[in-house]
Amino acid sequence: MPDRKNYSLDVDLQQGVVPISKAAASLAALIKRSRSSRQPVIVTQKGYPTGVILDVELFSMLRQLANLYTEQANTSGTPEDKKATDPTP
Repeated sequence: MPDRKNYSLDVDLQQGVVPISKAAASLAALIKRSRSSRQPVIVTQKGYPTGVILDVELFSMLRQLANLYTEQANTSGTPEDKKATDPTP
């Protein structure tokens, strides 16, 4: 797994937010920018954020973290177990 310290989920508001028309015209450049800056690029449509361009390594790390979170949530007990230990009636 790549080193998480090298990536940032912060968005560069000067260059990291682009309208969808520009994204469509310069997709390869935006992918390169995301990979080199190690930051996501937000794509907007009519001024609202609608998508994100991520380096594939960052996407993989986020998936792994989501899977780890899901596994931990699934092994932390069932709702019935929690009710049994809850002191409130």
